[in-house]
Amino acid sequence: MSVSADVEVYRPYTFGSALISALFFITPVVTTAVPRVTWLFFPLIAFSLILPAVRRGEWHQLIQPNSALIACSLVAGYILLNATWAADSGTAFGKGLLLLALILISFVASRAIPQVDEQQLRNAAVAFAFGTFVAALFLTFELLTGGAITRLVLNSVELLQRPHVKHAHMSNGEIIDLSMSMLNRNVNILTFNMWPALLAIKTTFYGIRRTVFAGILLATVTLVVFLSEHQSSQVALLVSLTVFCAASLWRKTLINSLAVMWCLAFVLVLPTDFLAYKADLHMAEWLPKSFRARIIIWEYTAERVFDHPWLGVGADSTRVLKEPNTLEMAERPQGFIYPRTIGWHAHDLFLQSWFELGFIGVILVAFAGAMVALRMSFLPIEAQPFAASSFIAFMAIASFGWGMWQTWLLCGAALSLIFLLVAANLCARERHP
Repeated sequence: MSVSADVEVYRPYTFGSALISALFFITPVVTTAVPRVTWLFFPLIAFSLILPAVRRGEWHQLIQPNSALIACSLVAGYILLNATWAADSGTAFGKGLLLLALILISFVASRAIPQVDEQQLRNAAVAFAFGTFVAALFLTFELLTGGAITRLVLNSVELLQRPHVKHAHMSNGEIIDLSMSMLNRNVNILTFNMWPALLAIKTTFYGIRRTVFAGILLATVTLVVFLSEHQSSQVALLVSLTVFCAASLWRKTLINSLAVMWCLAFVLVLPTDFLAYKADLHMAEWLPKSFRARIIIWEYTAERVFDHPWLGVGADSTRVLKEPNTLEMAERPQGFIYPRTIGWHAHDLFLQSWFELGFIGVILVAFAGAMVALRMSFLPIEAQPFAASSFIAFMAIASFGWGMWQTWLLCGAALSLIFLLVAANLCARERHP
């Protein structure tokens, strides 16, 4: 009877452990290959960590708030209010709800991680590291073959085809050539996952295997990033490597500095955009065309901030205010690579916050980001350089890359945070078994 009872307890645990490990392996692979499905895998990963704590009856420990949760929730609350005067109130309200859900689920998952069985967590971390490596190999192949797998899938599945796919050339109804800029989202997700994966390797491998596996992963991701056309990820990789080295030497000082840098970015973004435009950098032929276009968008958007300085034009309003015929109607002086108008988004989280959320929103977002940065000091010492590098990588990409409301981007950032906390918790268990 006792043997039977042991078997009954053992089988669910084994199946659950295998299921979580499989999910942690599949998630970085699939979200890197198809970034738009991050919204699906984020709750799957989060709830796979939350359920063990709920089963143990320790759910009350999952809802004790801290300063970061309160600060981030204030941002989400303001966005829900801000949506009432947005150009598209319904969509803006949805973005506010999405952000609130991401904040609450991420927080509960972070509190649940310490309740997960150590071996189960270790297996999940190993699976995630290998999944990130497989994702890097996939992107390497895609970049070297002109997106061969992507083209095959798009041409094979009629539902996925788009006659006017951006950055694609078609012939006889088939995509024959893809611009590698189509893989920028994929590279972005891989860049988000790199530092959590390196920390997972540090906490689950030992001796020469740790060095070899970490070196191979770092080299493969670096190859992918610099083969790609995603310059924001290239900047993020270089800056995060610098921060990692600095954090290893001046850990506490650097974490405090990152919180200050986050806040200063909101202070300096407007004058920096005006100075770059005044210095005629948008006319500098030695700069990439995409960056020259951004300088024009940044300067024009910065001017429009002062039309609604306190409350902004409303969350996610930039894309609505840019009507389809704006490009034709906007002023385009000779030599300008882009008309003087706003873009589909500001290509800068800090500037977009000013334009859409106003001074009040900027204060709240700055405060929330600083609180999140300062929470890094509560992580185990070994994990702090990896957390600092992840934070600065996100900050760099957010400064030059995408619109701040893109669902795949928000969910991808939240996923990388959970992966980082899983690996960091293993560091804590090594210190205090």
